Amino acid sequence: MQARLTVLEAEQQELQAQVQAMEADQRAMQQEADTAAIERRRARSAHDDLSARVSQLEVPKLDKPAKRRPGQPDPDARYAATVGDAHTRGPSDALVTIVMFEDFQCPFCARAVETMKEIEKEYGQDVRFVFKHNPLPMHRDAKPAALAAEAAGRQGKFWKMHDLMFENTRKLEGDDLLRYAKKLRLNRKRFKRDMKDQALETKIDAHQKQANQLGARGTPAFFINGRFLSGARPFEAFAALIDEELAHARALVEAGTARADVYDTLMRDARSQP
Repeated sequence: MQARLTVLEAEQQELQAQVQAMEADQRAMQQEADTAAIERRRARSAHDDLSARVSQLEVPKLDKPAKRRPGQPDPDARYAATVGDAHTRGPSDALVTIVMFEDFQCPFCARAVETMKEIEKEYGQDVRFVFKHNPLPMHRDAKPAALAAEAAGRQGKFWKMHDLMFENTRKLEGDDLLRYAKKLRLNRKRFKRDMKDQALETKIDAHQKQANQLGARGTPAFFINGRFLSGARPFEAFAALIDEELAHARALVEAGTARADVYDTLMRDARSQP
């Protein structure tokens, strides 16, 4: 009997210990809850105070968009960037034509070459590229390089010479150009003769005159279905405009315009100057 009482007392003590532990846990949990409630009230008070201070601040007015400089093309307008006698790459019935005014000595033009390749890969037969010359006066080798490209073009190697020179924008002196002609296996005698041909210089000057007339005085300058985009912009900037023009061109085709006539149709009402 005594042994049984001893066991019961031990069990009772153990139960009491468990109850005390549970009560201690409850007090601790209540204390944490009280602390959390205090922190929430402090945070809410701080938030309300901050909101009150912010509401009293004067909100500065946003600056108006910068106005276009006189003679600068309007990016929302369409300009008559005609193809003419320029070298092209891509199908003649492409829905989007990108006319590029560039300078072979311009590092930004060289940077844009990779973007054009990305566009060509992404849009394929829907895009045509048109190269026009705008050798800037501060680049002494730009005009000879333009002549070299046109001379190579007479032997069917314009775009190959284009790529070579943009890969070497700091090496465009006379000997460099002859070396590129040799690398492309051009008839060097004819190449040198064509570089002195006044007709090619007249062609380059006409391209530059058109660039100035359209307001594209810097390089690179692009007209995407006649809409102006300036500088070595990222692919996304070109893609946004190309997608808009693709949608517009497809609407024209659905309305009955032949693919081959899309660009000429767009150029009919295009501006000739800014």
